[in-house]
Amino acid sequence: MVCNNTKELLAEIKKYMNINDIQLKDLAITMRKSHQSVSQIFQNGNPKSSTLFEICNALEIKMDVTFVKD
Repeated sequence: MVCNNTKELLAEIKKYMNINDIQLKDLAITMRKSHQSVSQIFQNGNPKSSTLFEICNALEIKMDVTFVKD
């Protein structure tokens, strides 16, 4: 999938979580953050790259990035 912004990337992560029955509160526990702060990450849609990697680590997934010419 081509993601044009971080909101789309977070939507893909959320989709992965839904498919694998992972709730936001469980992600928050794994990340050692409050449910509210993790919820804000998904609502604001503008996380730092380090936060994206932190989410992936907590979910035990990796991002596969391919650059394509526009």
